[in-house]
Amino acid sequence: MPSLDGMRKMQPNGYKDRGKEDEGPLLEETHVKVLEVLERRPSGHEVHAISEPGIYVVRARLIDASSCESGDRVEVEGDKIGPLSLLRYRDLSNESTNSLVDAIKEVINENPDGHLSFYNRANNISLKMHAFQLLPGIGKSTAQDWVQKRGPNGWIDLAEVSEKLGIDAVSLLAERYEKELIDPSEVPSLLELLVRTSA
Repeated sequence: MPSLDGMRKMQPNGYKDRGKEDEGPLLEETHVKVLEVLERRPSGHEVHAISEPGIYVVRARLIDASSCESGDRVEVEGDKIGPLSLLRYRDLSNESTNSLVDAIKEVINENPDGHLSFYNRANNISLKMHAFQLLPGIGKSTAQDWVQKRGPNGWIDLAEVSEKLGIDAVSLLAERYEKELIDPSEVPSLLELLVRTSA
């Protein structure tokens, strides 16, 4: 059991007051996109959600069960949910996993700049692989074609990327991010490179 001094230093999120870098990855998260509201045992409710801007799978105690439902965007510092905690993908229900890609797409659309930078700055990772090849279904020749279409100036928004390449740019990124949430050992991690380092 912590000493009285140790208890005074505890923050509401359960971390000791040791400095910003020691408080975990959820410190900078501002909102959550609710995937599902679940009943907690022995009492109460919790939400399973995707956090913004870092796209972490999280859970939080729901203060009032009638204040929130699946699909809602909720402010972390508001009065609807308790502190966030990380949740493993495999601990999500089927309903949550089925709505995950759509929730990620909404998060991308809320904060498009970092995601657009991927399409504008992506280049070769190695002699054999281009960063575009990290996206589902994209091979070497398609990646090279995209580089030619991008040109030296890049695109102004994700809608233009989709139009010029004949794809759904947001969906492709969302599918890649989901793959990384399912298997955190995926490297290189676009979540780490694009989202979490700039969050």
